[in-house]
Amino acid sequence: MSDETEAIKADIEQARAELAQTADALAAKLDVKAQAERKVHEAGDRAAGKYASAKASAPVPVQQALTKVEHVGAPVVAKAAEDKRRTALVILGAVAAALIARRLARRAAADT
Repeated sequence: MSDETEAIKADIEQARAELAQTADALAAKLDVKAQAERKVHEAGDRAAGKYASAKASAPVPVQQALTKVEHVGAPVVAKAAEDKRRTALVILGAVAAALIARRLARRAAADT
């Protein structure tokens, strides 16, 4: 084969590779379910971080109460991992607990 034929074949292979990358990128953008799942996971991570931060900054009695709630709720959390709807509720509950802990911490700080 001539050098020109080899160059054309190389160009075709490069074009195919670029087309495959473009198709993959478009498929990823159109995969709404995967995007939603990623955002839910990210929101859960953020909520867990905020909960941990609020718990750490709460007064000791509040921290102890939250630890007891976590211990009692551990089986529920394990079951929720199996059920996505329950997982969403657990995340909502964790956010609510973090907000309550934060409010209690502010009240305790204001009382001192």
